Amino acid sequence: MSVFVTDGEQRATLALVRALGRAGIPVTVGSATPSSLAGSSRFCEGRVQYPRPADQGEAFQSKVRNEMQSGNYRVLIPMTDITTILVAQIRKELEAFVRVPISTEEQIGRVRDKRQVLLEARKIGIGCPETFMLGDDQDLREISLKLPYPVVIKPRLSWIRRNGEWLSTSVEYACDAEDLKRKYQQAHSLVPDPLVQEHVRGEGRGVFLLVWNGELKAAFSHRRLREKPPWGGVSVYRESIPLDREMVDKSYQLLQAFGWQGPAMVEYKVDNRDGQLKLMEVNGRFWGSLQLALDSGMNFPLLYYRLAMGENPASQFTYRAGARSRWLLGDLDQLLIRWKHRVGQNGLFASEPSKLRASLDFLKFYEPNLRYEILRFEDPAPGWCECRQYIRTLLHRSGSGKEGSRAH
Repeated sequence: MSVFVTDGEQRATLALVRALGRAGIPVTVGSATPSSLAGSSRFCEGRVQYPRPADQGEAFQSKVRNEMQSGNYRVLIPMTDITTILVAQIRKELEAFVRVPISTEEQIGRVRDKRQVLLEARKIGIGCPETFMLGDDQDLREISLKLPYPVVIKPRLSWIRRNGEWLSTSVEYACDAEDLKRKYQQAHSLVPDPLVQEHVRGEGRGVFLLVWNGELKAAFSHRRLREKPPWGGVSVYRESIPLDREMVDKSYQLLQAFGWQGPAMVEYKVDNRDGQLKLMEVNGRFWGSLQLALDSGMNFPLLYYRLAMGENPASQFTYRAGARSRWLLGDLDQLLIRWKHRVGQNGLFASEPSKLRASLDFLKFYEPNLRYEILRFEDPAPGWCECRQYIRTLLHRSGSGKEGSRAH
């Protein structure tokens, strides 16, 4: 009797497999490929390949349904936005065979909508970037005169399903009124009524919560030291920090407004202009930097598993601050991106570290309080797996570039 976890390609899945495996809980890893990052861990008990959720959603659901009917699993944990949505859609069928400790499809949909999140956050009194929503009878030309550039065009949904395929959307930065008009229209054609926001510059901070039956069971916080891409994205180097009780309380209230169940990340930035926290987004799932919480003494996966199994463990809010975690290959990517982009592109300001400074910072491979996210001596195979995939990706890009050059 074990846990079935999806998305073996994800770093958060690897962290979960390691955490549960160390606790003696067998974990089977599902993935769309024969081998995967989490599936290569020595703590993985079994591997299952399923159809690609992004473009074969119904086939993925059928495979998961059949796998759960085997009776071999006690808990099913989807790990990404897409698999969580697909599992939520067949949750009632699955619950006859396995525990599915996630929110409902309707709750997930509301939390995915950045507009709804922003409106609820304003009611609670959470600081937000100045935001314009054209659905509120505001004119794009009027907006273009109100915000200092660059401005941010943020799609309401990070993923959207079109013709049976899930497509990823991305945040865009506009440098002037014409650029805003063009990029807004592009974003609007994919997901109607994107948000137009001021660009908030400052340190990124995350509040990570586990909510169960309306009760806050765990909270953790970190600050982002480097991100990929450098102007804002996933954290590649981060540090655990003490809890800010007001930030935790308001983040909890925000999740309560949606009736949330399970783990979630509430992301903020500390505005350089006034030192105030401004809400960026909410992700209703385990986060990429989950390993840092584990290294700090906060075992979210084990607590989540115990709750799913009907236990009532004590809430946990204490952990070690000052622990640092680095995703090495992600950090290398951010450095390469930094080298390829000049100041002014995508909101990259002159106040950012120089290319030389960024390179020297990258070369600091040792710190007393630093652990590497993927590379672990006690579990080395995922590190090798990631390196092989990284090299294959580089070679593929290089080959595509040569073919493109010959075509021209």
